[in-house]
Amino acid sequence: MLQALSFQTTGEQALSRAICAVEPSLQKFASGMAKNAVVVGGGIAGLTAACELLERGCTVTILEKNQNLGGNSSKATSGIAAPGNSLQVAAGVQDLGMDLTSEGPAAKELIQNGTKDVEWLLQLAQVQEEMMLRKTPGHGSVARTLGTKEHFPGAVVTYAVMHQLEELMKKRPDRLKIKTSATVTQLITQGGKVTGVEYAAGSKQTEMGTVIIASGGFVGDSSPTSLMAQSQVPSQLRSLPTTSDDRNDGSAIALAGQVGANLAKMDAVTVTPLAAIIPGMEQEKFKVVISDAICGAGGKIINADGVPIGTELDGQAMMRGKAPFRLMISQSEAASVQWLCDFYTSRKVMKKYGSASELAREMGIPATNLKVAPGALYAAMVTPALYTNVGGIQTVQGKVANVQGLFAAGEAVLVEYPKIWSISGIPLLHCIHTGRVAGASAAQAMGIKDKVESLSAIANSAAPKEEEAKKPEDMSMEELLAYAKKLEAGAVAAPAAAAPAGPVGVTEAEVAKHNTKADGWVIINGEAIDVTKWIPIHPGGEKAIEAYLGKDASEEWNMIHKKGTVEKNAQHLKMMGKVGAGGGGAPAAAAGGGDGGIPISEVEKHNKKEDAWIILMGEALDVTKWIPIHPGGEQAILAYLGKDATEEWVMIHKPGTVEKNLAHVTKKGKVSGAAAAPVQAAAADDEAPAPEGNGGIPGILGAAIFLVKSVAVIALKTVFFTGNFKFTLDNNRKGTIRSAVFLITFIIIHALGNFVDMLSGPQELNGEGYLFDRIHWTGGLGFVKDFPFSAVEEYLALALMLHISVALKRTWDISMNYTLGTGRWNMILSGLVILFFLTHHLQDFRFYPYYDYVEMYAPKYGIAFDGLMHGRIFVELPDSGAEKVVAPDLYSPEGALFK
Repeated sequence: MLQALSFQTTGEQALSRAICAVEPSLQKFASGMAKNAVVVGGGIAGLTAACELLERGCTVTILEKNQNLGGNSSKATSGIAAPGNSLQVAAGVQDLGMDLTSEGPAAKELIQNGTKDVEWLLQLAQVQEEMMLRKTPGHGSVARTLGTKEHFPGAVVTYAVMHQLEELMKKRPDRLKIKTSATVTQLITQGGKVTGVEYAAGSKQTEMGTVIIASGGFVGDSSPTSLMAQSQVPSQLRSLPTTSDDRNDGSAIALAGQVGANLAKMDAVTVTPLAAIIPGMEQEKFKVVISDAICGAGGKIINADGVPIGTELDGQAMMRGKAPFRLMISQSEAASVQWLCDFYTSRKVMKKYGSASELAREMGIPATNLKVAPGALYAAMVTPALYTNVGGIQTVQGKVANVQGLFAAGEAVLVEYPKIWSISGIPLLHCIHTGRVAGASAAQAMGIKDKVESLSAIANSAAPKEEEAKKPEDMSMEELLAYAKKLEAGAVAAPAAAAPAGPVGVTEAEVAKHNTKADGWVIINGEAIDVTKWIPIHPGGEKAIEAYLGKDASEEWNMIHKKGTVEKNAQHLKMMGKVGAGGGGAPAAAAGGGDGGIPISEVEKHNKKEDAWIILMGEALDVTKWIPIHPGGEQAILAYLGKDATEEWVMIHKPGTVEKNLAHVTKKGKVSGAAAAPVQAAAADDEAPAPEGNGGIPGILGAAIFLVKSVAVIALKTVFFTGNFKFTLDNNRKGTIRSAVFLITFIIIHALGNFVDMLSGPQELNGEGYLFDRIHWTGGLGFVKDFPFSAVEEYLALALMLHISVALKRTWDISMNYTLGTGRWNMILSGLVILFFLTHHLQDFRFYPYYDYVEMYAPKYGIAFDGLMHGRIFVELPDSGAEKVVAPDLYSPEGALFK
């Protein structure tokens, strides 16, 4: 560009004028950079730091590696410990929290100043009216923990702050940028000072400014290469489940260590005793924490003998006790936390019992062991699990020791009060307090000592209007020189390349590249999914997934897994995008609408409480009517209006939640994006879904009744429903399941019949055999005279052939690479057992060549109806006038065999 200029003066004069022209702009640019802060992590600590920085006049960029903000704090079930809060003052309670300050200056500062920070944040988030006081473990008889009247306090507060910041960003994008799916990969340093970060968000990018690390702790990753393993956390603890998902992998903490930050007490972690064991998810590494407010209301953790393990929530002490453990609370004690008990019961985390005796029977202990108030009670299976880390980055008033330009907050920092760390509500108090302190210290490092404006004032102020940029052809020579220098310095963005036309999706060729255990993708129902983290913990074994890496696994997946399995394991999976013909490699859906769907830009317009849309599983939903009655609180939805809430949704809700709430939710249609790869339609399911709950018949009796009913229905459909009869040798197992149930039912009935016949004597058994000889005319569809087999025997043979052929086909296609422990061999093994039994049975009886013959009186119509009440079914009495016939003597060889 400079070579194309025509200079009318000497080069020195031109350069002088260029410098004079560009200097003010460069100074303004450098000044803006000096007040820019980069917050790494979108949990409550990072959001609090961002709020403080904004109110002090800084510009802020929040980088969150997940698709949505919120972090672990959005799932926090405990409240916020806040001694001396305004609710206590209003109730006339004087509480200085002196019982929490004895551990040293850091604990004293947390208790004296933390409550002020909490109330500032609650006011900013506009959720003061939703808070209430609760008694929680570790605080004695003092109600000082701020909970919510309904819903989980972590979600209410975090989502409310998120909502405020996102609204501010819409109005003042010059002051706040929020970038999700942005993973920080390096801290940029210059002369020993941190000056920015490098991050990956589709491509490698940089963001310059003072850096605050608030990315959470590191107990979500217990792999051999994890920070816990490197820090020598005992293997006994690393083997425990964890209540932190894989967002808490400590990656940003490790980056701080690489630039010289002191990482202290990294082998110290805490264990909670309140990790729920949810039926069907017993082996999952990630566990949900039950709110300790239930313990504060009177709940007790009991061991296998029904003995309480203590009043303090000591997970490591629990590890030395006798498992299994339960959290138990009487219905009378649960009154103050009834919504919690109802919520957990509806999610099958807790179970309601009519009395202590009922629970004692289930536990196999005397009812007198359970010291609980009379009447109904609730109980949940619980286990010890990793909860938080004590170790972390060493800081002084939020500033990272030994490293200029770097600050830290939340679970990323060293906890200087480990004795009170496990007390209810302290971790959230810590995150809010350290977040605000780090924000204030970072602002002071940039030369800003005081708060200059409120968050609401920023949101209501107008963004400064930028002067319309001149086109290069309209610039003077001086302006052109200055513009060129800015381009070289990076102060002006180069023109963006035009976006490729057509939908952008993940191509099959791109998926095929990710075909190793260390980098594994599969296609399931048109969606590319990164399963790398799921491979080591897959219940069916690693080989089950490795066989399909880089390929379409839809057919096999749909045959084996229930609907909702992807959503249930969302914490281990990463959705990479729809598989289609366009683009390649881009996980996000296009916003164009060229494929006939609703453009993302249209969804983004509906971002207000009175006009609210969100995207779930690629579909736009109008949730306006649902917001006021949402069980998780309004803020939980408001934080995602106009956006894709799929990732957060599947972590919290059970499959089918949308369908259950269609009275309040309107489906608007699919959101446009990449065209999905065609998926083979599954065979229609003609069977009704299982009944909700116990179907109205509780206990073992109900289970037995529904089992018998299901077997009977399947057997009858196998005989009378011909829609299942088709000759396609594929891996659809509906037909073979029915044939297997029919054959097993036949074996059971036949075995019971043989037993009854043995008790009834030779005449009855021989009469039953003669009955089957009499109906040979039904074989060959009735068209073959003297056909040697009856229709019943023909049907049994066809069912057996179907079972054997499909089992062999499935074994060859699916199971050859798996071990017996995966369960993939169950079909062929059951088939072989049935085949052996029937073959041996036919050899012994149906094709036995040396029968003797006996005389008997055969019922005219096959069944002796007059003898049914007397246990006589297949033979008539001599004086009945029935025909006397000669029949094979089945009883003698069978009796000899079983004697």
